[in-house]
Amino acid sequence: MAGSQGTHLAFACGGEIARIDVVGAVVPEDCTSLEFLVLADGRLEHQLAALRRVLRGSRGVSEPRRLVRQHVSLLALDAHMAGAGLRETAELILGPGDWPGDGEHRKSQVRRLIESGAALLERGAAAVFR
Repeated sequence: MAGSQGTHLAFACGGEIARIDVVGAVVPEDCTSLEFLVLADGRLEHQLAALRRVLRGSRGVSEPRRLVRQHVSLLALDAHMAGAGLRETAELILGPGDWPGDGEHRKSQVRRLIESGAALLERGAAAVFR
């Protein structure tokens, strides 16, 4: 959002509206990585509390587990979109193992990861914070 106070991103976070100011750059229209600058001054506690709210999100799922799953899903989608087959994607993402696995569990797991990555991509970068 562009406003009188500069450009910022606003999104729902734990029942509140979170705001991230964009400094010295234009917000890209596609996916992007966020980098946080935390200053060790009188605002430190406020900044850390805000970051905890953003990282915690509004879900009951353990945040690190959720972020790792999202990351792995996007990696699986990237490999798939680059032309890797399911087996090759499984080896890249999950490491070596029996193919397709007992009850085809590895094959199913890779399919679910690709579908999850596609859903994240469709919802956009803000989906990571939900």
